[in-house]
Amino acid sequence: MSDSQSQSQSQSSVGNLAKSCPGLDVVEQVNGSFGRWQLRTILLIFLCKIPSAWFTVIIVYTAPIPWKGELVCHPAEWNASRPRVERESHTHPLWQDARSTDRLFNVDVCNAYSQSLARGFVQSHGREWNASESTEPHARSSLPCEHVEHMTDYRSLIVQFDLICSRRVLVAVTQSFHALGALIGGLMAYSALKRISPRRLMLLGMIGQIFCGNLTGLVDTYQLHIYFRCLTSIFCALMYTSGQFILNDITSGKARIIVVTLSELFWSMGLVLLPAISIYFDDWSYLYVAISSSLIVLVWLHRWIADAPRWLLQHQRVEAALSQLLESATYNNRKVPLTLDVQLTGLAKELELKARQNRSYCQIWDGETKRSQVVYIHWIWGGAMVIYNITLLMIRNLGTQQVHVNTAALGFAEMVGVFVGLYLILYTRRHWRWAGNLMIIAGLSTYLIWMLPETERNSRRVGLELLFWMILKVSNSASIAVLTTCTGEMVSNEKRVYLLLSVVSFSRLCLVFSPLLSCLTVVHHLVPITILATLAWIYGLALRRLNRYYWNSEQPHISQVPTPNTYRRQSAIIMRRCSTASSECSAYSNELLSNFERNMAVSIADIWHINFHPSSEIELEMEQQQPEALRSRSMETI
Repeated sequence: MSDSQSQSQSQSSVGNLAKSCPGLDVVEQVNGSFGRWQLRTILLIFLCKIPSAWFTVIIVYTAPIPWKGELVCHPAEWNASRPRVERESHTHPLWQDARSTDRLFNVDVCNAYSQSLARGFVQSHGREWNASESTEPHARSSLPCEHVEHMTDYRSLIVQFDLICSRRVLVAVTQSFHALGALIGGLMAYSALKRISPRRLMLLGMIGQIFCGNLTGLVDTYQLHIYFRCLTSIFCALMYTSGQFILNDITSGKARIIVVTLSELFWSMGLVLLPAISIYFDDWSYLYVAISSSLIVLVWLHRWIADAPRWLLQHQRVEAALSQLLESATYNNRKVPLTLDVQLTGLAKELELKARQNRSYCQIWDGETKRSQVVYIHWIWGGAMVIYNITLLMIRNLGTQQVHVNTAALGFAEMVGVFVGLYLILYTRRHWRWAGNLMIIAGLSTYLIWMLPETERNSRRVGLELLFWMILKVSNSASIAVLTTCTGEMVSNEKRVYLLLSVVSFSRLCLVFSPLLSCLTVVHHLVPITILATLAWIYGLALRRLNRYYWNSEQPHISQVPTPNTYRRQSAIIMRRCSTASSECSAYSNELLSNFERNMAVSIADIWHINFHPSSEIELEMEQQQPEALRSRSMETI
């Protein structure tokens, strides 16, 4: 047989196979939707989520809010004739006694009030206070701190770079640069994936995190710290963006939905594990080094991560894709077409032609999907990601003593929210509406936090506040699961990449400025959570509005439950029509007819709508459901 004849036969077999499986390509036919081969890669990519979560939330443990008495304010120019050592010995107990709560401590740490100084100085020394007093009635003249002494065993960012008073905002700036790195890294990953394979890009992200993460903890200037923190975030984005690309390529169908949704579980596991790691280090630099060095394990495990087969085919690397698919078929015990190499060559050309088509970001605004809906989904993503990240960063405001327990509690709340979101996706028709309802309820219920009594922030008070935070966290995690999985259904397949890139970039842009919300605690410690609650119910309303246009059509509509009498009446009508209207049914013997009626089954929707179905439609359905053997036997009876 000549080569041309063999090639023509192979191409015809490709066409026949494509006709038999019109919705599948050869990669999905060989890989399947899920199997042992996919599970190995999925678990390794999931592990990469853990260090990404650590780098995001590490600011909670490297810049903790100081406890009462850990900072000592030495005012400027008061009784300068006394020695400095003697001044320090008398100012420290004065200010430690004056602060009754941590919230007052955070507000008043930067100023010394002259009235309190005068009272304390006169009681201690019996001398006249020589500092100038304000002439205005009820005024409390303040003296700025000349020197702040840190009296803490834990060496944190605040101690290292003196991030207090007017410099307190620099703690939020540190996290803003982390968000800026995630924004830049996402855009860089989109461009790099056009030339670099996802598997190799993951390796580059891991190595970059190890290098820049260690430098972030070892530098001794604040400017270099935020610079390397931004670089570390860029490499984090490169790693988990390429990992997400691989997950979407090696899975399909319902398995892809479950895998993409459950990937957030390992992010939550990182939140639970970080408090356990932080208790072993008494220096913020050591904590950075420990977290960054743990990625060496992932670099060693990287050899077992598979590449994206369709990316390989699109870049004409057919041999590598063939080797990978043969490995997949071996582990998953699936059949392989004898012309697999020819089919992969044809698919590679098809993917290359699709990649050459002129497409741009502006296509998502072409009017095929209403522009108002596209605007809604952008703002929904922005609000969801702001709540998701800022609630973690502001966990410091609930108290330093309970920060480890509170972080772990929010991690478990995220896990619960992921499973709630997965249930909404798989088993409800209107997942957008249910997600919106959860956010509206959580946002409005968070306002009740203002009704808690104004008492000292002990463990009981912090636990009550944490309860509201957890309700908001569960609802927000569920809505993010719905957004991650279902946003692409708003546009056609060709536009999904651009829409997801747009909404994720917009949400990260919002994260660049949102850490500044934590600075509003100087006004009141409940102001930031109140702003987040307002944002929650507003974007919950937007989710309900999107529900008008996007439903889960695969999930059947739940009909009203019929009563037993209704069931008996309607089922009798169906059986009567099928037994009398059709000549084939009426020709049955009594035994066959009774068996036929006993085994017949209809849906609840058919029972409710039987009065609207013409008898001819039911006859047609029954004729299609009859087995061929029974039909031939009925003809013999006739």
